[in-house]
This record gives sequence, C-alpha cells and structure tokens, in this order.
Amino acid sequence: MKTVEIEWRRLVQAATTCERCSDTGILLAELVERLNTECGPSGVRITLKTIALRPERITESNQIRIDGRLLEQLQPQMVVGHNDCVSCGELLGHPQDCPTVEVDGQAHDIPPAWLIRQAVCRSAGCC
Repeated sequence: MKTVEIEWRRLVQAATTCERCSDTGILLAELVERLNTECGPSGVRITLKTIALRPERITESNQIRIDGRLLEQLQPQMVVGHNDCVSCGELLGHPQDCPTVEVDGQAHDIPPAWLIRQAVCRSAGCC
C-alpha cells in the first residue's frame, strides 16, 4: 500500500491555536477522510501529521507539506502572501502577519480544499 503524508504545522500557544489554523485543521481532517475513502480501493492511504509550533517558529504556521514538499512547490499557480491575523495577535499579545494563499488573483486565509486535494491526488496517483 502506498502512503501519502500530509504534514501540517500550526502555532500552539497555551494549548490553543488560532482561528485560521483551526479552520485549516478541520478542512484537512475532512479532506483526508474523503481521500482515504476514494483512494483506499486503489491501495493508497493518506495520513495527516500535525506539528505544534512554538511562537518563535510562527513563520512556519499553517504550512502544509505533502510527502515533504511544500504545497506551493506542488501548486505553481499558488502564491503565498501574508496579512494581519487577529487571532494570532491575540494569542501572542502583539500584531502578527500570517500566511495567505492567492490563486487566480483571489486571496484566501486558508488554502482551498480543492488545491490541497489536487496536489495530494497527483502525489498519490489516484483520484
């Protein structure tokens, strides 16, 4: 059985993560469940590994890797930007810019499910 690992990094401060990362976590859990249903019969298993980051590594927060490669490396149409993340600012006690994703001129605070799915499917050779 082939395994494709999705690794997701998120800020954790006082056992809490920001809203943006929480939304990404929910999206990834649902996506992994769906992909395993779709790809399992083809002998492919999708796993989700979550890495909690301390504040000094916030630049890696909400980062997604698929089989060790950054999502933006697998999706050349994706541009990583940054904007103010009020939730992280509240957790850290000071204003904080966090990553955003731009695809086809449209900005997203979290990567769209279809973008992640597309990269996973290419890596897995299924879907």
